Amino acid sequence: MSKKSRSLLSSFCFVIAVLPLLAGLTKWGNSLYTGVLEISVFLPLLFASAGLLFALIGAGGRLKGILVSLNAAGVSLAAFLVFIALFGFQQP
Repeated sequence: MSKKSRSLLSSFCFVIAVLPLLAGLTKWGNSLYTGVLEISVFLPLLFASAGLLFALIGAGGRLKGILVSLNAAGVSLAAFLVFIALFGFQQP
C-alpha cells in the first residue's frame, strides 16, 4: 500500500468518524447519528483512531500535519462523547 493511499484512507476514516457526530447536531442527521450509535458507541472512536494511525504512516509534509491534526481532533471528540455516554448518564 502506497503512502498516498494511506493518506486517502486517513481522510476517508476522518469523514466517516466525524460526519455522524456533526450530523447529530442537525434535524436531518439525527437518524444517521442514532443509527451509528445503535451499532456501537465506540464506532466513531474506532474510525478516528484508524484515521490517526493511517495519517501517521501516510505521506509526509503539510498533508500529514493536517491529517494528523484533524484525526487527533476527531479522536478527542469521539473519546469525549464516549466518556459522557459511559459515565455521564449514570444515576447516583
